[in-house]
Amino acid sequence: MNLTASCDYFMRGSIAAECSGHGSCVAEAPNEFMKNEVGKCVCEAGWRGDGDLMNAAGLDCHINDDTLAYWWLGNAFGFIFQTLFSLYCLHSAWTIQGKAFMSKKSNKSILLAVFFGVVRVIDAFLRFALKKHAGNSLVICIIHSLGGYIFWGHLACLFCEQFLNIVIKQAKLGGVQGEQMKKKCEKMHKVMKLMLPMAVPAYGFIIVGYFDKNPSHHKVYSVIYYVAHCILSFFLVNIVALPVAKAFYVILLSMPEESQDDKTKALQEKMKIFIREVGNAGHFNTLCTIAFMVFPFLWDCQTYQIAFAWPSAIPILCVAAFIVKPTQSRKVAPGRRATTGHTDVTTTTTTSE
Repeated sequence: MNLTASCDYFMRGSIAAECSGHGSCVAEAPNEFMKNEVGKCVCEAGWRGDGDLMNAAGLDCHINDDTLAYWWLGNAFGFIFQTLFSLYCLHSAWTIQGKAFMSKKSNKSILLAVFFGVVRVIDAFLRFALKKHAGNSLVICIIHSLGGYIFWGHLACLFCEQFLNIVIKQAKLGGVQGEQMKKKCEKMHKVMKLMLPMAVPAYGFIIVGYFDKNPSHHKVYSVIYYVAHCILSFFLVNIVALPVAKAFYVILLSMPEESQDDKTKALQEKMKIFIREVGNAGHFNTLCTIAFMVFPFLWDCQTYQIAFAWPSAIPILCVAAFIVKPTQSRKVAPGRRATTGHTDVTTTTTTSE
């Protein structure tokens, strides 16, 4: 028995056929969750309705296993690169700082980025190998939630804190402008710590959604998830990171040429890269979360959004690790000429602490 209207559950009827055109709607008796529904989607091979958070099993057939599996395989290699780059930054810090390595907070944030990368690689490979998601695999659900909470609840805070500390400690380079920037950064730092606990409801409800099988509740979980993400992403990128970076970059560029040393030039280059990469990745992620928060017919496509949006964390973390890792400048000693192979130099180390 074909029941066209009864399978139009997630308000997709205006843009897609019943069961998204990849399954058949068959008669089924009402159950405790869908008392007014009498249709069930039986999906074609390779298609399913249960994904991340929004579990539409039996209600839709919108998730293609192969598309997501191979996309997550690509994500795995991306996060392998991010992990290896973070390890390179740690090695550079160890080489420069020696015994002081473990006492530097900036190194702990990079070390956490390595751990996050490993968690994301495991998550991605499990999704590829098993062709499952957070909504139908408890292991993936826990690993994915752990990775998300590490990023939004800790990594974002640590890297932003280190970034603001760099700006504060170099504020003297800009005179009055620098002092104003210092006060602004200190204020941002206090507000930032109040905002980041929003990562708890965002990823806590992914685990709650795994155990709660009521699809009506899943709509509420999706709204909470995207509202929290939208606020976090917009705040960290557009309120904290980019405005401060752009203002600081202007101060660095306004310095007289004769007062710019290797340290200043290195900061200029880092700020330029930071503004470009974090701006692009951050705006993309913010726009995605806004779209999925505002349009209900996108809610059950959350599995695609999570797969396509997480790669934006790769350039952000690589740039953040690059910025907070210590740099080494070489200066010619007074009274000595710098000649190839015979340069008498003194070495200075610059860190974010």
